[in-house]
Amino acid sequence: MAPAVGDVVYRFEGPLRLVEILDRPNRFLVRVLDGGAVRHCHLHDPGRLPELVRRGARAVVRPTRGAKTDCSITAVEAPNGVWVVADSRIHSDVASLFLGGARREVKVGNHRLDFLLGDMYVEVKGCTLVVDGRAMFPDAPTKRGTEHLRLLRSLMRAGYRAKVVVLVMRPDAECFMPNWATDPSFSREFAMFVKSGGAVDVHRFRYADGYVIYDGDIDLCDGWDREAPDL
Repeated sequence: MAPAVGDVVYRFEGPLRLVEILDRPNRFLVRVLDGGAVRHCHLHDPGRLPELVRRGARAVVRPTRGAKTDCSITAVEAPNGVWVVADSRIHSDVASLFLGGARREVKVGNHRLDFLLGDMYVEVKGCTLVVDGRAMFPDAPTKRGTEHLRLLRSLMRAGYRAKVVVLVMRPDAECFMPNWATDPSFSREFAMFVKSGGAVDVHRFRYADGYVIYDGDIDLCDGWDREAPDL
């Protein structure tokens, strides 16, 4: 049975600590100030997250062990005070709760898709960017994401079903749309995927005290495909 609104879908193991972000020396490394001490934390998210991972922002970290880090960024407080889950390692576990019985990490040619449920291939995307109530993906150009959508369309032409599951990891989103300004190639492929009969589920979540809580589904934004090509 899929989660109901208000259900906990993931729990981060602690102890959790509240810290202040200093800077982000590289894509996966964030320096934080923890009780006067500087710590190096791993950031497991492929996005740019400039509106989240910024100097002075509050973050929650948990202990993990890496070659150069001893903690991981778990959630970050956005400028509007909303807490945003910032660890993409949980995406597959969370999505699987909505896809009961699906097989994970399915190889298709030289590619891998996240799930296969019956005759339906499923790809999962995590979203942390919200602007004026609109959740948008991606926040950085994603060649890999574009290739996944093309693969899903080719599978549909071969007779399979296909779905994109979007996990919006913050509760202030009112609707979802592709990020045309940041990645027009992905956005065009997304539009063609939908117009070709692909399904899209957008699940929204909130963070509280180490728990990720299902906050309901949202629809595509009005005018989400205004820049889409005709098929």
